[in-house]
Amino acid sequence: MRKTRAYILWLAVAAVLLSACSAKKNTAGSRFWQAFNTRYNVYYNGMTNYNEQIKLLENNYQDDYSQRLFIHPAEAYQHPKSPQPSGSFDRTIQKMEKAISLHSIKKKPKKKAGKQNDPKYKEWMKRDEYNPFLHNAWYMLAKAEYMKGDFLSSSATFHYIARHFTWKPELQLECNLWEALSYCAMGWTTEADNVLAHVHIDKIDDKRLLALANLAFADYYIQDKKYAQAIPHLSAALHGQHGGQKVRLNFLLGQLYEETGQNQLAYQAYKRAGSSMGSTYRTKFNARIKQSAVFQGKDIKSEVKSLKAMTRYDRNKEYLDQIYYAIGNLYLSRGDTARAVENYVTAAKKSTRNGIDKAISQLRLGGIYFAQRKYDLAQPCYSEAVSQINEEYPNYKEIKKRSDVLDELSVYSGNVTLQDSLLKLSKLPLADQKKVIKKIIDELKKKEKEEAENAKREEYLAQQNAAGRTSTNKGASAAPTQYTLNTDKSWYFYNTAAKNQGKTTFQQQWGNRKLEDNWRRRNKNTFSLEGDNEENTAASADTTQGGAPGDTAKVDKEKLKREEDPHYEEYYLKQIPSTPEQVATANDVIQEGLYNMGLILKDKLEDYDASAYEFKQLLDRYPDNTYRLDVYYNLYLLYMRQNMTAQAETYRQLILSDFKDSKYGMALEDPNYIDNLKNMGKVQEQMYAEAYRNYLSNNNAAVHEAYAEMMRKYPLSKLMPKFMFIDALAYVTQRNSEKFKSTLKELLERYPETDITPTASGMLKELNAGRKLAGAGGGNMRGMDWSSFKLGNDSTGKAGEKAAFKPLTETRGKAQLFVLAFDNDSVSSNQLLYEVARHNFKTYKIKDYDLEPMTFGSMGLLVVKGFANYQELLQYRSTLEADKGLQLPREVHQVLISEDNFNLLVNEGRTFADYFQYLEEQNDKKQADRIPATAVDDDSIATAAAAAGKPALEPAQPVKSVRPAKVAPAKPEKLSKKEAARRAKAEKARQEAERKARIERERLEQKHRADSIAKSKLPTVIPDNPDLVIDDGTVPDSVIEEQYQYPHREIETQQPHIEGVDTAVVDTAVDMQQPATTTRPEAEPALNKKAAEPQDDTRRLLKQKSDEVKQQEREQKAAEKERQRQAEREAKAREKTAKAEQKAREEAEKNARKQKEEALKQAQKQKEEARKQKEQERKAQIKAKQEAQKQKARERKERQKQREAERKAYQKKKQEEAKARKKAAEERRKARER
Repeated sequence: MRKTRAYILWLAVAAVLLSACSAKKNTAGSRFWQAFNTRYNVYYNGMTNYNEQIKLLENNYQDDYSQRLFIHPAEAYQHPKSPQPSGSFDRTIQKMEKAISLHSIKKKPKKKAGKQNDPKYKEWMKRDEYNPFLHNAWYMLAKAEYMKGDFLSSSATFHYIARHFTWKPELQLECNLWEALSYCAMGWTTEADNVLAHVHIDKIDDKRLLALANLAFADYYIQDKKYAQAIPHLSAALHGQHGGQKVRLNFLLGQLYEETGQNQLAYQAYKRAGSSMGSTYRTKFNARIKQSAVFQGKDIKSEVKSLKAMTRYDRNKEYLDQIYYAIGNLYLSRGDTARAVENYVTAAKKSTRNGIDKAISQLRLGGIYFAQRKYDLAQPCYSEAVSQINEEYPNYKEIKKRSDVLDELSVYSGNVTLQDSLLKLSKLPLADQKKVIKKIIDELKKKEKEEAENAKREEYLAQQNAAGRTSTNKGASAAPTQYTLNTDKSWYFYNTAAKNQGKTTFQQQWGNRKLEDNWRRRNKNTFSLEGDNEENTAASADTTQGGAPGDTAKVDKEKLKREEDPHYEEYYLKQIPSTPEQVATANDVIQEGLYNMGLILKDKLEDYDASAYEFKQLLDRYPDNTYRLDVYYNLYLLYMRQNMTAQAETYRQLILSDFKDSKYGMALEDPNYIDNLKNMGKVQEQMYAEAYRNYLSNNNAAVHEAYAEMMRKYPLSKLMPKFMFIDALAYVTQRNSEKFKSTLKELLERYPETDITPTASGMLKELNAGRKLAGAGGGNMRGMDWSSFKLGNDSTGKAGEKAAFKPLTETRGKAQLFVLAFDNDSVSSNQLLYEVARHNFKTYKIKDYDLEPMTFGSMGLLVVKGFANYQELLQYRSTLEADKGLQLPREVHQVLISEDNFNLLVNEGRTFADYFQYLEEQNDKKQADRIPATAVDDDSIATAAAAAGKPALEPAQPVKSVRPAKVAPAKPEKLSKKEAARRAKAEKARQEAERKARIERERLEQKHRADSIAKSKLPTVIPDNPDLVIDDGTVPDSVIEEQYQYPHREIETQQPHIEGVDTAVVDTAVDMQQPATTTRPEAEPALNKKAAEPQDDTRRLLKQKSDEVKQQEREQKAAEKERQRQAEREAKAREKTAKAEQKAREEAEKNARKQKEEALKQAQKQKEEARKQKEQERKAQIKAKQEAQKQKARERKERQKQREAERKAYQKKKQEEAKARKKAAEERRKARER
């Protein structure tokens, strides 16, 4: 009993102590307990995981040695195309967040009397955190976020620690350094500079912090590309590193030394990286390759020998391309280009990975060929390399541009090389030609034999390889075809594989084309030797009269077969030009190739030296070539761009002396030609802007004058198509169809591929189809011609029937687009994009609408995406129009369209005009469906017009149908409360306008009746349907005028009797079918009698009509109120339904989130159990290992005891033997004495 009481007492004391140590209290006990629990519970587990993962991250990361290394592997997360590190820091982050949430003490402690003026006490009371150990959890959390690659979160966490733990200055400094490293990892050098500006590295005494500070400064300077300033900091940071990170920084230091030209120091840094104990073999190999790249010794034989020795090891088979690339670099550094090219080619052949290493060797080889102006050999190197490097590779844009230009340049270079080789061979005697051909055939057969043997050997090795791996060197089938050179450089066909590869590449790009001169021009002069041989063969066959036809056909067939086979000399002899015409054709091809090569090098690559070389080659070899004037002019421009005025003046004088009457000669007579040329674009734009203003002002004469001046001064201007177009449009209002047509035709002939071409072509087609120009008197066209701009790149459109647009009833709840259409010449697309983006950013804080600019000819589109339904689209338009800070230009047109219909326009290449026509048809159809059957027939208007002596409308002119004002009520739509109120307000305004128009009509009607009675003495005829409206809901004045211009309108027999109107009056009106001259005398007595009567009938009729109008107004108001109440009820019902749906969605999301959390907890639990199991196994292994060690120690002690016993026994035996010997000696001595 006493034990039970004591136990209960102890439990009560423990409960009191634990409650006193809660994180909600701030006492000495609670601070100690929370710090103790944080450190040895949650923090310990998170720290253990962090240490394991950081070791895995730094030691197992596969660096990309072809690029500059990262200062830490975690930075690779910011570069997805680089190798990504391993290791997961999620557990550490979870543990630290748990520690912060459970053990943070935010409550202020109780104030102590008498310490209010103590500075230390004041600082203590200002703290934001009172757990003395929790700053370690915050710090570990930030580091784990950095190592995970979440640099934005880590920078924010480090910044938070530096601001809220001010009583720990060392922690503040360390967090500032890590914050700078986080910014550097994201490339935010400005932010990193702002942080490091407050770090005084010379005042740091702690070695660990000093190493971290040097690392941060080194990273900042590397990111800012200030490598020379980064080197001393990186060297100092090495003292605080170890393991794989130290190796990595040594390698990076070598790269920086190499970048700054300090090759000797780079050699030593690479040596330290490769010789470190923590270096992997891959690191050692790449460090050795880098050492050879910066080798500074005079004799490279030993270095080359050392590298070649590495090729004999099996473990280096996959690195053979890098070894030969390094050997090539050594030869290239000593100026031995031939051997360098040989090793680069070998590197490409030995490459088995087809990755970045092969691309580097290909780029180096292509660069050499390009410098040697062997563009046909450089092209395949660049083409293959570009496909294997990413956009982060140094100078990627320049490499890509050179590769693209080489695709065109190599065609002309290959033509020149081919024709030069053929012309040189054509000058040799036939016997010498056959000797050269025989040598080539022998080498071809030898090469094919070697390739066949290699193929068989590789096939055998592949079959013998149990793992399914192939040999590292697959001969020509694995390595890309290389363009090698013959020792006899006069012959092109040395490399048959290269020729076949070139043929395949050509056919892929151009298709099967006939071999003829100037094959890309319109006027082609054939130089196909094969065609000539065929003609000669046919001619010889025709002239042969004797002999059997079968024998001749057999001989021709055999001859053709040999001419197609490269193993026979006829194949090569057929290609050599033998006639003067063939030689002239070959020279023409060379001239064209040299000229185009110079032009491409000048304009597309801006390689002025290479361009001048090709132009001068053309002038030296062919002084009277057909491109001489263009060559002079291009050389003049080329030298002027380089400010080499003396050389430029030479070619200017040549143009003035030899081609004075040409356009270039006349232009170059002006000494200020270059200045005018520089300002020409600005002057032309000013001229066009002035002409366009005149066009908008309808000053067509000034437009024609501006066009004539432009033609005279700048006939080759890029703005000429626009000038011609507005000049043509200026003839429209002048009714000069011939000039309009001729100008458009000239525009299409001179500029068939401009953005104005589709518009001009469409107009010309309309004119040819018989359309006439608009009448004079109006202004020039300003609006956008929607039918001229097809959406899509297919100018021919899609074949077959066009798909139908979807009505609004189907697309109302689907994705919508807000399109802003404008003319590119009138509106700046970039400015419009900026204004709309600024509006979106200012107005919508959460919703993000995508903006996509598009261009179709001269029409630009800005498409706003992200609208879930039509209602959201309308709301966006209302907000846009209400934004006073956004003023859209008047040339910008808004188009609201569903995403499905817009995609239909783009995919089928249709125009907005098609869509607008569809909308009009849908609107007409909708209005027609809503019209009741009692509509007034249009024939009644024609009858009234005939009775008044006026012509009716011509049938060719469409007439709008006249319909009653009352229409069938439309089916109510589901609208929001705000939208329903807006529509109700608009409907009310419309009805008020209709009411006012009706009252005004009645007033005019009353006045007209009074005038008719007073002047014509005729009875008043009330129209059968006075409330007339057009389909769009407006009352046209023309209809009102027609009613009162024809008062004697025939009243149909179905018309009901109108109270207050005498039947005789109606009969009189009905009988008025004859002319008025015959009706008036017969009706005079009755009219005189009626005129004497009082006007009570008219007043009564007007009063009755007024009462009817008021009754209708009251009914309409009541109906309007009922509609508003109904709309409000529907809006409330929809809102209630939406709330219920939202609540259901929230419940579903809550349940899903709960299930996800439970699944996550279960997974964490399983993971924790697995970790515990693993920990138990590890402990068991450790225990077993300790037991084994103890057993070994016991056995070692036993062996030591046994050896000690044996030693003692041996010593005892030796002592006894010594004693016996001593005793015997003593006895012998005594015996002698006796």
